[in-house]
Amino acid sequence: MAQTGFTPIQLYSSSTATNVPLAANLATGELAINITDGKLFYKDNASAVQVIGWKTVPATAGGTGQTSYAVGDLLYANTTTTLAKLADVATGNALISGGVSTAPSWGKIGLTTHISGVLPVANGGTNASSASITAFNNITGYSASGATGTTTTNLVFSTSPTLVTPTLGAALATSIKFGSGSVLSSYEEGTWTPNQGSGLVVVGAFSSSGTYTKIGRVVTATGILFGATSIATTATNIVTSNLPFTQATGHSGGTLINAATTSTTIIYADSTNVYATSATTASTYIFFLVTYQV
Repeated sequence: MAQTGFTPIQLYSSSTATNVPLAANLATGELAINITDGKLFYKDNASAVQVIGWKTVPATAGGTGQTSYAVGDLLYANTTTTLAKLADVATGNALISGGVSTAPSWGKIGLTTHISGVLPVANGGTNASSASITAFNNITGYSASGATGTTTTNLVFSTSPTLVTPTLGAALATSIKFGSGSVLSSYEEGTWTPNQGSGLVVVGAFSSSGTYTKIGRVVTATGILFGATSIATTATNIVTSNLPFTQATGHSGGTLINAATTSTTIIYADSTNVYATSATTASTYIFFLVTYQV
């Protein structure tokens, strides 16, 4: 609405969308406007109708062609003359090229398709492009002399390497505790040579051998006693008197059997002695096993 007393300036206009004035309808330098599209036109000195103003400036005129945005939108060229918006997506996605003449997109980085090169050890890699002895040396920081790598999980040594035994630190504990009071503080096994007890009847040369296992306070001892011709026990007498550990107060017991397995007797430990409770038949050897506490 013009101010009172003044004549308004009115341009040649159209309210029809997309209408463009004809050059024949304009004088050189004359303006025209499409009030629906929001475009301002003029006729240049070559008698061509040109656009000099837009309500929404297109990409071809230095604008974007966009009228609204959401937070995180990215603009990209979807054609050679227009721009489009790439909407934001969830956290953790990366912008990935679609290739020449293809729109970009959001997505996850593919280790086999998007990554190239060799990751150094300092960044958590192997500094090698394949499974090999080089990768092994890079990771460990050592040089495995005479070794060859394979494409499997095995490390193959082509020659006999010298393996150095590591120096072990001091033991952190000397016993194992069970429950509230029981303690296992030792384990030992070995050999011993039973002597000829006073209760043996030996014909020919005497010989013997034996083994033992000690777990905590419990000892299990075995022995095999030979007579060159024969050997036998007498009742309630000593079979041997040098057990590897001295028997303390507590239960003990075992069995003695002759070589022919025709005669057996119960035995028990007392101090360093092993006693047979009954006599056995003579044979080439006798075997016994006794368990006792120390």
